[in-house]
Amino acid sequence: MLLTGERSLDSAPFDEISFDLCSHRRDVIIMSADLSKYTQIVRVKEELPDQHLDVGMAEQNLISVAAGISKAGFVPVATTFACYATRRAYDQMIICMGTSPRTNIVIGFMPGIANPARIHHQAAEDLGMVRAIPNATVIDPMDVTDFKQALDAAVDIPGLTYIRGHRGATPRILDPDRFHFELGKTYQLRQGSGVGIITTGLASQWGLESSDLLEQRGTSHSLLHVPTIKPVNEDEIAEFCFAHEQIVTIENHQIVTGLGSLVSEIVSSIGGGPRITRLGLPNSWAPGGTLGYIRGQLGLDADSLAKTIEGVLQ
Repeated sequence: MLLTGERSLDSAPFDEISFDLCSHRRDVIIMSADLSKYTQIVRVKEELPDQHLDVGMAEQNLISVAAGISKAGFVPVATTFACYATRRAYDQMIICMGTSPRTNIVIGFMPGIANPARIHHQAAEDLGMVRAIPNATVIDPMDVTDFKQALDAAVDIPGLTYIRGHRGATPRILDPDRFHFELGKTYQLRQGSGVGIITTGLASQWGLESSDLLEQRGTSHSLLHVPTIKPVNEDEIAEFCFAHEQIVTIENHQIVTGLGSLVSEIVSSIGGGPRITRLGLPNSWAPGGTLGYIRGQLGLDADSLAKTIEGVLQ
């Protein structure tokens, strides 16, 4: 069983994750664009100052400098909000990092509707944007365990790696003694027949919430967590999809270009297969507010998701 028995909360996960990484990898440089406080980089900044670099409030410069540092033999981990990393510095990410064989890591915090602000801070298209960059690696972890192991793997991956980050009170759902992140691998969290649910990132937490309701209501289903958006094990996704007549994808992202699009592309390239219902941010702007409020407005709360999933079986 990959899930923990009792879920705990980590108050500032990246602070410990980054410090642990830098403590045993002296070539790693944690970078920020005047957001160290808000991405919760404290220990590295105070205790390992030679492995911390703040370039000021300039995200395009952040990415360019990080790429330069990689050419000097270091492993940069550039951190900022997801909306700034992708929208504001996309050209630098493509040209400076995307064309380089050197290891370059970008972590985008508060992605999608995890940000309480409105559209100017909601990175609802970041996975699709980076997925379009040739040879890029794109990872959307679901919890603290996933996040730490993904970053530990990323420091040894050539080229550009984009990871969605977790900050604040972040749950530990996956058992670190049983879960082992592998690039491209998928993980089945619930097994059953009926509808197949495929999730990634924060939406894998939402999928588990709706799965609990479906179990209570006697609705058979399976749940597959896909942390790697690119490159992904297409055979594993295809095998899961073709074992079900209906597939529902759930993501904290636009339903265009993200997980739902990825699954649809894999199934359509084979031909036939199940009907795919994509759930996530629809073709409209999300409101601002608490995560619970926004989820309710978009039909992404646990009860709405469970009802939608039950509906595809009728």
